Amino acid sequence: MTWNWHRWGEPLAAVLNLLYTVGYQQNASWAFGAGGIGSALFLLICWQRQMKAEALLWVYYVGMAVYGAFVVQDAWPSPLPVATPAEHLLSIGAGLAAWGIAWMALRGKSWKPGLDAFTTIGSIIATYWMMQFVHANWLYWIVINAASVWLYASRKLHWGTGLFVLYTLLALAGWFHWI
Repeated sequence: MTWNWHRWGEPLAAVLNLLYTVGYQQNASWAFGAGGIGSALFLLICWQRQMKAEALLWVYYVGMAVYGAFVVQDAWPSPLPVATPAEHLLSIGAGLAAWGIAWMALRGKSWKPGLDAFTTIGSIIATYWMMQFVHANWLYWIVINAASVWLYASRKLHWGTGLFVLYTLLALAGWFHWI
């Protein structure tokens, strides 16, 4: 029997994760707490909806929220670090290889295994660059969040879909320094 707790859990998770992203863009250390709780809620929701890789991704996000809360106090690095094109090519190449492996591992075990694997592996890479405070993380997020819109919409997770639409817009804002 599935609980109906996602009637309130999914909207709360979406709001908390949105607060995290806005807080991160404003260099606010409180954002990591909101992101951790929201991620824990989405972890449960994705597991129940048979989005296995996505559920594991939310475990990773909980860990990154804890990491961020302890490592980042009230100051972001200034100036922000810059990654070389070779570093980005290496992360993209490794990501594509990991995506292929994850896709094969998820076949028959997950809803839309290729898309589930793509958003998960891509998000891990984008989060890595985000936690390194490399500005180009926003380019990764634009692609991953747009793909996540499709994934969440396919499972009728309306709040999650809306969150990823907003995330895509916020990633554009982050890249272009609109916020």
